[in-house]
Amino acid sequence: MEIKAILLDCDGTSLQKDQVYISLRNMWALRRAMDRGIQIIPCTGRVEDMQPPQIEAEPRIRYWVTSGGSRVVDRQTGEILYKHTWTPEQSAELCRVFEGQEIYSETAAEGKILMERSVAEHLERHAVPPHHVWFFEAGRHLVVDKLSDYFLKNKVGMEKENLYGVPKEKQAAIYQALDATGLVWLTDPPGSLIQFFPKDLDRSVAIAAVLKRLGIGFDQVMSLGDGEMDLPAIKSAGLGVAMGNASEKVKAQADYVTAPFDQDGVAQAIEKFVLSGE
Repeated sequence: MEIKAILLDCDGTSLQKDQVYISLRNMWALRRAMDRGIQIIPCTGRVEDMQPPQIEAEPRIRYWVTSGGSRVVDRQTGEILYKHTWTPEQSAELCRVFEGQEIYSETAAEGKILMERSVAEHLERHAVPPHHVWFFEAGRHLVVDKLSDYFLKNKVGMEKENLYGVPKEKQAAIYQALDATGLVWLTDPPGSLIQFFPKDLDRSVAIAAVLKRLGIGFDQVMSLGDGEMDLPAIKSAGLGVAMGNASEKVKAQADYVTAPFDQDGVAQAIEKFVLSGE
């Protein structure tokens, strides 16, 4: 098969353990692939404004599939190729489950991350993930007084939500309240991290919007990932690649298993299937 595009996951796939930067070998392989005219398409659960700095700095990486497939953007023109979010009313309903409880929340909307003012002004009190530090230092987050009011007032929809450091005594109640709405896909069981997306979100539809724009078929795509959220891309691609650190379920669905993320597995796969002639 002729590979014309590479779908690239971030955390657990292309990034190092710091969850911020791509290794030199991985980045070299990605650039060599682009030199050959191959499209590199980030396809990740990350919000648009929290893409890795090296991805942002590379102008040849034009299309991003973000927030698990909730938003697809042409970063050169700002055009939104595809969007699948909760309605403003649904977004407000979901935010009311956790807002006002001093929980560190990563609320994605319109490519940005929103944070409650009471949390944002006292980040020192919260277990801020290490890979979020650069984001806050750059002042990229949007601070709002009340999340539910923001969505209703501005008539925008939420793309995804991550709740970090949820106190043990609140985990079950928040999880059950979210599940009871019938609006969410909860990616993990109750815990200190509660992550959820629109229930009917289908990442393969978002990817198809990009491929249609590029005139590329799924059979001409290599997809790399490590988690169950990456499975739609891995199964649909002509060449689905699972990382060595992926679960057995993901590995079983892939065409090839490369090295783990912290052993330059992305570079090894690209070198094998794309750059082998060099």
